[in-house]
Amino acid sequence: MKKTAVHIISCILVCLSAALLISCQKQVSEVQTGTVSLSIGLSGSLDVEDGPWTKAYVDASQYEGIKTLRLIVISGTPDQEDRDILYNQKVEGFENVSSYQTTIPDLPLGQMSFYAIANEESIGMTYDDKTILDNLIDGPENAGRRKLLFKDENRQYFPCTGRHIVDNGLPMSGYTTVNITGDQNIKIELFRSVVKLALVVENKTKSSVTLEKVSFGEFFADRYYMFRETTLDVPDSALYDGKEYYYPDIEEIQPGGRTETLALYFYPTFPSDVSTSYSPFTLGLETTEVDYGQVLFAPNTNSFVRNTQINLRAQITTTVGIVLDFTVKPWDPYDVDVPSFK
Repeated sequence: MKKTAVHIISCILVCLSAALLISCQKQVSEVQTGTVSLSIGLSGSLDVEDGPWTKAYVDASQYEGIKTLRLIVISGTPDQEDRDILYNQKVEGFENVSSYQTTIPDLPLGQMSFYAIANEESIGMTYDDKTILDNLIDGPENAGRRKLLFKDENRQYFPCTGRHIVDNGLPMSGYTTVNITGDQNIKIELFRSVVKLALVVENKTKSSVTLEKVSFGEFFADRYYMFRETTLDVPDSALYDGKEYYYPDIEEIQPGGRTETLALYFYPTFPSDVSTSYSPFTLGLETTEVDYGQVLFAPNTNSFVRNTQINLRAQITTTVGIVLDFTVKPWDPYDVDVPSFK
């Protein structure tokens, strides 16, 4: 009887051990995680109401890098409805760097999306979890997908000139969707959320001229999607307006001379009323002597996409008034020099 009892107890202990082992294995499998090494880098690597363009030229290129960076991880893929924010942290203290590396531990295995938002202060936002959820929109124009929309009430932040990005930089973003299977490396490419226009005004007359005002047609949008999913990806609901900038203290442009490069930044644009007979992509120049009116600078063009640079040269001439020439190219980091036009 004693042997039988001992045998029974031994069997019970073995069964309990097996059950505990299975339970532990099940719990371990349910909480398997991975560590992600994340590399973020730039692609290729404030009140702005009407008023003076600048009282002193600002080389804005040195302020176009990363100042703050928010990293967000959301479960699932962008086309899924039920998703959870798994990670949301902001890193500060950068001085216009072009790249950043970090590690995010203990992420559950599975499909998820990694998002990066740089310089959210440049649009007056703090993208905590609640703000993200509050600004997600859906509807017919998004083909059923939820997108993070930023709407710039009264165009408070953009368009803006070079001197206005000194403190907070430019908004930038990027994302990637990855299936996490364990410890792995992930890269996110940041794209600037705005277009850059680099303007140079040249004096081709035989007399000095003083530039008083620069004006633009109604192509400045008031909103954009934070994360671009297509090349253009401009909200159908965007509203457009023009802008004027004044020069109270600019020096005279001598015959054969030119201004320093003037930088203007604005949201990606696709004006809905663009047609073959009308285009809002116009530039107006006014000197102390002559108002040259609005001149088309981008013929056969209906849009400008984010993270591109428009090089625009305006020549003031005696015979034909304003002569304009422009090119569009990828936005090279820290490059504001306008090359020679053919």
